[in-house]
Amino acid sequence: MAGRAALTLILTVLLTWLGRWTPSSGDSLHMAYLAGHGWTVTMHSTLTSLIHRLVYLTLAPFGFDAWHAISVSGSLAGALALQLLFAHRRHPLFLIANICAGSFLVFVGEVENYAWVNLFLLAAFIWIEPFLQKRAPAWPALTCFFLAVSAHMLALFYLPPLLWLIRRRTDVKPWELAAPLFVFLAFSTLGNALLPHEGIELSLTRLVPLFHIERKDQWFTFFSRAHLEIKTYYLFKAGIFFLPLGWPIVLILRRKIDSPFKRFLLHCAVIGFIWNTLWHPDMGWRDWDLFSQAAIPLHFLVGELLADQFPLKSGHPGGEAPPASSSQ
Repeated sequence: MAGRAALTLILTVLLTWLGRWTPSSGDSLHMAYLAGHGWTVTMHSTLTSLIHRLVYLTLAPFGFDAWHAISVSGSLAGALALQLLFAHRRHPLFLIANICAGSFLVFVGEVENYAWVNLFLLAAFIWIEPFLQKRAPAWPALTCFFLAVSAHMLALFYLPPLLWLIRRRTDVKPWELAAPLFVFLAFSTLGNALLPHEGIELSLTRLVPLFHIERKDQWFTFFSRAHLEIKTYYLFKAGIFFLPLGWPIVLILRRKIDSPFKRFLLHCAVIGFIWNTLWHPDMGWRDWDLFSQAAIPLHFLVGELLADQFPLKSGHPGGEAPPASSSQ
């Protein structure tokens, strides 16, 4: 336990230091202001707001301002994400696909609200595989998923494929879904009822308009040149080594998508691509971190496919130890 805590601390410090070169985003200054001035939460990322505030209160006596405290908060999520990925699969290609990508920069000291949602989504993905193999119940994956939703509402986009998986298993107990859902609803409701809050208006105007601009923060219409340019920029920005390699690799290795787990990841990746295309970037080019999130399930799938395509010579796919017996 002490060794794991020390490793987490070392990785957090390293990621925070590397965060000096992470590009800033549209809402960084505002997020730092909120964390440093009371308990105001953003309605779409209540849990992340509270985590940032708690990290700031913990570090403030040591001279940290809110900006650097949030940088540490995101790096802490990154330190945990690194350990989760390494524990799940140690194949170098799996790790490269997930870590050496622009989408991972939200874990590298970035001052924003996307590190914790991505951490919890990764944890949910990792728990889903043993659930599908009947080596784990449903509640760990569902708990991690609703923690992700509490950290940022964008995780709700991935609810349909998750519910599809739950319906595949007839032995899932109703409370395994109901309990995490109830805790999430209670947490979100009470958090926004008891604490000062702010947030964007959720309506169809959040989407890229089809034919004409509908509000002041919209910059282009659907499939206009500006729309295609900025979405292409996001694909490169989030890509592996800043190249949009994800979808070409999926197409080349599509025959390797041969399990319910990989098909689930593919469904999430497709949903990520769809919402990435339809959602309007109010901050323009500086919204790279929000739209890089769609690459998280894509790169997880790419890592799985590459590791299966090029197994290590250790006797087990990906070089990992064999799964524990279900009787243990």
